[in-house]
Amino acid sequence: MKKMILALCLCAIFAASGCGKNSAVDSKSSSAADSSSQDAVGAMAEIEESSADETPKETYVNSSVEKVAEEKKPENFDIDGNYSFYFDGFDKVYSNEKLKKAFDKIEKICDEANFSLSFSYENMDSDVIVFHNTYASYLTCSTIKAPYIKWILSQDPDLDEVIVRDTCWEGDDGRVALEPNGTKHTVKELIKYAIQESDNTAYYLLYRRFGYEGFNELMYSLGANYYLGNSWIFTYCNVLDMAKCYKDIYEYAEKSKNGKWLTELMQKTDVETQITQALGGKYKVSHKYGSEFNESNFHDCAIVYADSPFVLCIFTDQMPETEESCKVFRELARAFDDVNNLLVTD
Repeated sequence: MKKMILALCLCAIFAASGCGKNSAVDSKSSSAADSSSQDAVGAMAEIEESSADETPKETYVNSSVEKVAEEKKPENFDIDGNYSFYFDGFDKVYSNEKLKKAFDKIEKICDEANFSLSFSYENMDSDVIVFHNTYASYLTCSTIKAPYIKWILSQDPDLDEVIVRDTCWEGDDGRVALEPNGTKHTVKELIKYAIQESDNTAYYLLYRRFGYEGFNELMYSLGANYYLGNSWIFTYCNVLDMAKCYKDIYEYAEKSKNGKWLTELMQKTDVETQITQALGGKYKVSHKYGSEFNESNFHDCAIVYADSPFVLCIFTDQMPETEESCKVFRELARAFDDVNNLLVTD
């Protein structure tokens, strides 16, 4: 009985020192965690002393169940060091040493970035999240096309409906913009061009046909604080809000034929030099990149179908589509793959 009480007390210590949720790590958190741990130790001593006077009660334990519980017991999640990013939900990680190494790698990437960098990682099988610089606002660029088209598909549209190309997005030199006025396309074709070739005019024609009010309602329901307007087909948002949309795409694809088709389109795009280049050889990666040369924005948002899938969105204010600007996406993707492989999912 005494051993069982001690085990429960140890769990209380772990929780107080950041073992469970809300384990945000910054320069102030370590002292608070130490104080909480001391309080918990004191409480443990009092319980242990009082329990010595209690009459032990007979307890029946299934040895095989006890062994499994022991194997799955997490180590004390109290990682030394301060990080510029925040994390939560790592209460089922076996090796703190391996996790610390992965976190140190991510911190090094953040330290060496000489540009604005924001990211959001979330595991789809657990509550584990890691995020950095989430208050920074960026032009969404073309990362918004996948969430917008997900909303269209959720309305169960007629994919064979014909839309006439009677206008084009200003400054666009994509496939549809270069076609003669009056060219006809189906909704299905325009969706493919918008996702796989990031065609702005294809996206604009869909936008004019389906509008934006329903999309804005979806954003409100997801808690994503950004919206579209009358002729404003791109907007500004932070990386955490965009990550909510890609998690929504993942969940939609799990239960919808239209959603599965969308994620398949996202696996065959014309620019796969970022997250996909790092992880595409190991897993299926559904993603949508975004770039804007005038504002020097370069982004990538991906659903990575690892054994335990995760969503990774990365926003930067770099010059787009250069070998150097792609580097940070690949490095972060590999680092978060390491983190993801340390998770224990039941």
